[in-house]
Amino acid sequence: MSRMGEIFAHVYKIAKGQSLVETALTAANYPLSGYYVDVSKCERFHVLIDLGTIHGSDTPIFEIKQADSATGTLDTISATYAKHTCAANDDGEMVMLTIEVDKLATDHHFVSCVVSGVSNGSYGTIYFLLPETTLPVTQATAVCPAASQHEFVG
Repeated sequence: MSRMGEIFAHVYKIAKGQSLVETALTAANYPLSGYYVDVSKCERFHVLIDLGTIHGSDTPIFEIKQADSATGTLDTISATYAKHTCAANDDGEMVMLTIEVDKLATDHHFVSCVVSGVSNGSYGTIYFLLPETTLPVTQATAVCPAASQHEFVG
């Protein structure tokens, strides 16, 4: 598949797990209930976790779970392939998960990243990259306003 001419902001809708990168992770859902990410317009989606400093007493676990609505009960997708356990010395590493929407349960096209194993001040940023099937994608202005999208191409 050729990627010539690709403009990132036109191909991937971006959804953030949490609002502020400087806020320590807690055992919670990212994003919270009511804001689960809708992946219904994707064939697959990607979750990118940029690990910051991990406290030596923490063992962060990131698991992508599915629900039937933006406020629904989160269910396991795969305890093996949709989950990553970090070590305390994984500071500065990236975690990448790719999940096919067809692997989700019927009518479960909302997802969230469930974080556990953190309570001492570990940091990380969670992004959902959504290559929607209809291009160009429409970015949420709170996440990626048009004035923040730049291209120097052609």
